[in-house]
Amino acid sequence: MAHLGMVLHHGIEDGAQLRGYGQLSERLGYDSLWVTERYFHEETAALLGFLAAGTERIGLGVGVVNPYTRPPALLAMAAATLDRLSGGRLVLGLGRSERDVIEGALGIPYGSPRERLREAVESVRALLAGDAVDGVRLALTPARERVPLYVAAIGPRALRLAGAVADGVVLNAYAPADYVRRAVAELRDAAREAGRDPDAVRIACMLVVRLTDRPDGLLPQLRERLASLLAEPYTGEVLLEWGGFDASLPDRLRETLAASGPPEAARLVGDELIDALVLLGDAERCRERIEEYRAAGVEEVLLLPRLPDFERVARALAPSAG
Repeated sequence: MAHLGMVLHHGIEDGAQLRGYGQLSERLGYDSLWVTERYFHEETAALLGFLAAGTERIGLGVGVVNPYTRPPALLAMAAATLDRLSGGRLVLGLGRSERDVIEGALGIPYGSPRERLREAVESVRALLAGDAVDGVRLALTPARERVPLYVAAIGPRALRLAGAVADGVVLNAYAPADYVRRAVAELRDAAREAGRDPDAVRIACMLVVRLTDRPDGLLPQLRERLASLLAEPYTGEVLLEWGGFDASLPDRLRETLAASGPPEAARLVGDELIDALVLLGDAERCRERIEEYRAAGVEEVLLLPRLPDFERVARALAPSAG
């Protein structure tokens, strides 16, 4: 079944604003509303608890938290509490974050991130089921027998982990549709090898939305943003190679950023690449692109606009608006 959700960007000013976004998304017929985690911005569990109290039916997801800043027992406590408060509407997304943030900014040893993530999924699932893990047992249970646990993934090893142990995967924002096709195939193969039903693992993907009748006006800003994103080690290479673009671009972006700065690096990002990585244009064009991602295998399309554009995007692309 086609699933359409909204994602809240950072910058929430107060409870009234947050409640308004939650109730608007529910009223417009969206299946889910997600929050993301960005360090030193709004705290995700607090946002979700507030949304649980202010809405009645819409699914609530977090994409994603990690097992470094919140060990499995705390993740399970939060998941059980939020699932209870929402009446069984939580989706818990887990990811490995980045070494620069975890080890560099926060001073937490990073170790082997995929193994840490696998252990977290297994431990959280066991704790939510009422089992003891390392001598710890929860004193509460979630509203449902099984809270969905999704894993964020970009490359083949993370996708195979998601296929082997998770209820769903959250694919990277700014992912081209051709990348999604290959990622879905990788994940389904991994699930099959693990003895699981490959169709039981849900495919979610956050799609960055820039709703506008004048896309040319946003191109300079998007070029600079994508130059920075695609220069990130490993991420750029995977997204571009699997997406059918020049996988040597990230190296050139890194060199240009170091030598000449963001404006020069942005010149290397072409219009075709922007069009593939961002939902850019009017509502009709954005809906066409949503269908491209659904055809590529995305079962849960999660729309990610800038926060000031949230209401406008939500209304224009609502399930009933098409």
